[in-house]
This record gives sequence, structure tokens and C-alpha cells, in this order.
Amino acid sequence: RQVYNAGMTIASVLCTASVVFTLLNRGLSKVWVGAGQMFVVTQWLALLETVHAAAGVSKSSAGKAFAQWFGKSNVLLAILCFVPELQNSWATAMLMFVWSSSEVVRYYYYLLTIVMGTTIPERLTWLRYTIFIPMYPIGMLCELLIMVLARPHIKGLHSVSMPNALNFGFDYQAFISALV
Repeated sequence: RQVYNAGMTIASVLCTASVVFTLLNRGLSKVWVGAGQMFVVTQWLALLETVHAAAGVSKSSAGKAFAQWFGKSNVLLAILCFVPELQNSWATAMLMFVWSSSEVVRYYYYLLTIVMGTTIPERLTWLRYTIFIPMYPIGMLCELLIMVLARPHIKGLHSVSMPNALNFGFDYQAFISALV
């Protein structure tokens, strides 16, 4: 757990820095090129939280950890990776900044909890439980906006037509429309 939380703290710092650096030096039109791949790798690594929970390594619920991973992955891995029209939007830049900066605090807090036990600085504990008050709604609004903006671009994307061997159909555009 210690190595995982240290690695995810560093990865989250790098994600935040890549968004800020790209916006300041290359502009909004390059935010996905400058930061997208790092977010994709970090999101795949975050799936280990579900594994840790299922194996009893962490106190989290495996279902809750997977639901959080799936929600972020829907926007990042299923939409942004496939819809270039949204990759360099202000909503994507804001979302990546909010996600990564929140994760810096969260993973650093987890790391210090393991290393220091109950002697974590009070300011970090306060920040850990306070930063989500503004960041969570901002992140949710950006996720919803990206899903709304994606609808015209995802017709047929990730969809499964019937008939097929499993006798199963899935319309990703309808799924996203139902979510928003």
C-alpha cells in the first residue's frame, strides 16, 4: 500500500503539473497532447484500488472502489480517448485539473496515514476532507458537460448490435443519454 500510494501521489502531481504546464506554455489546444496519456496510465493504475479492496489490503469496499473507477473511466477512457472534438475543451482541462489536484491530496493523505499513523498534520487532514467540497461538484459538472457534448460524436461508438452470439445489444449513446 505504501508503494502504491507514493506512486499515485507522484503520478497525480505529474498529472496536475502537466495540465498546468501545458495550459501556460502551449495553450488549451494542446491540453490532451500534453496531459492525456499520463491521465490514461494513471487511471488504469487506479484500478488496483479495486484489487486492493477485494484482497483486503485496504479498508475500502471493492464495489465502491470499482464504481468510482468506472465513473471516471467512462469519461476518460470511453469518451475523451475517442472523441478528439472534446479533448482540448476547457471542460476537459478543468476536469483533469480537478481530478489530479484532488488525487494529490487524497493519495498523500493515505500515504502519510500508513507511514505516520495518527500523527498526520491537522492541516493535511483538514485539506483532505475539505478540498472535496468545491472539487467534487466542479468535477461532476465537468463530467456531465463532457457527456452531454459527446452525445453527437459517439453514435455507434462502443455499441453492440444484435443479432450476435450472446443475443445482447448495447447502445453507448443511449447509455450516456440516460446518465445525463
